[in-house]
Amino acid sequence: MRSKKIQRDLLKLLRVLVKINTSYPPGDSNKFDRYIRYYLKKSKLKINSYYDKDKKKLNTVVKNYAGESKSLVFNSHIDTVKPIHEEWKTNPYSLKITNKYSYGLGAVNCKASAAVQLYIAKNLKKDFKNLKERICFTFVTSEENLGPEGTFYLRKKNLINPHTLILGAPTNNNFLIEERGVFWAKVTTKGKTSHAGEPEKGSNSIVNASKLILDLNTNYRNILKRFNSGIHKSTISIGIIKGGENINVVPFKTEILIDRRITSKENIKFSYTHLRAYLNKKFKNAKLEFLTGTNPFKSNPKNIYLLNLIKSYKKIKKNSPKFLSSIGVSDGRYFADDKINIINFGPGSGDEGHKSNEKLINKELLENYLILKDFLNKLN
Repeated sequence: MRSKKIQRDLLKLLRVLVKINTSYPPGDSNKFDRYIRYYLKKSKLKINSYYDKDKKKLNTVVKNYAGESKSLVFNSHIDTVKPIHEEWKTNPYSLKITNKYSYGLGAVNCKASAAVQLYIAKNLKKDFKNLKERICFTFVTSEENLGPEGTFYLRKKNLINPHTLILGAPTNNNFLIEERGVFWAKVTTKGKTSHAGEPEKGSNSIVNASKLILDLNTNYRNILKRFNSGIHKSTISIGIIKGGENINVVPFKTEILIDRRITSKENIKFSYTHLRAYLNKKFKNAKLEFLTGTNPFKSNPKNIYLLNLIKSYKKIKKNSPKFLSSIGVSDGRYFADDKINIINFGPGSGDEGHKSNEKLINKELLENYLILKDFLNKLN
């Protein structure tokens, strides 16, 4: 009976969180921050709100301690993608709860984890009276646009200092402790203009770019296989191509935007240099430019916090967890070079994130709470 009540309380809280529009763009979290303060007003925890440039993009940091000491940090991003209303069968901002599922924007990614972590924070002093561990909860924006105003900002300003970071990304309550890095780059190919009626007198930069794209998509992709690490693949993808000045002019310049996912066998410096050397050898007139990126991370599979989480999982679920591979990237990437424990662990399937009619398996919400509660009791 106690578990059923907790699940009802969690779903009730999730309904409130889904109702608050935090979709990007613009990704405003001002109302969410105000609700956190209201919900935690009797928690006796320290609550601070931080923003980078936009006052409406608030990041809420909740601690059971003062200062900037290292701590166990829980992290949930509370911004969502923009809903495509034509595809939604229900109001995306009104959580529809059935016996098995709950439907709503952000119900999985990542307001389910936010609900669990808020619920734990509210009852932290009451449920864990002997807890000596420094605990920090962060509810952040700017994740859905891979932006610098959320977790990146908190880290840059040393507003959080984790020895262990537990992210609320949806994993069906399994674990993800290794994540590929990513960098974006621009390749520019040039040609020589001429009248489209006499194309042989020019050099078509789009044609030159197409040869480069074909080579990257076949030969270079095969070369990258040597950097695969278990289930984690080293990949390259052409995302955008822009070229040409006018339809009746042989184009002078074409730009290609590249997405490179890199494994724990690589790092950004090595992978970028590797790509540049390859292009310099095969396409002399191509120019490569680095845009942005973060390194991969791989946590120690024997760190005590992960081992305790696994024990709690086995106790609640009566079986062993899976270790997953991530397709995308999380806010853990900002700590990739910090040599800390990074664990992705959250209710819901990653496949549901960004989908219309996003649905959460209700029992996973309760299981996530019970696992984390047991885990925190182990820290007493």
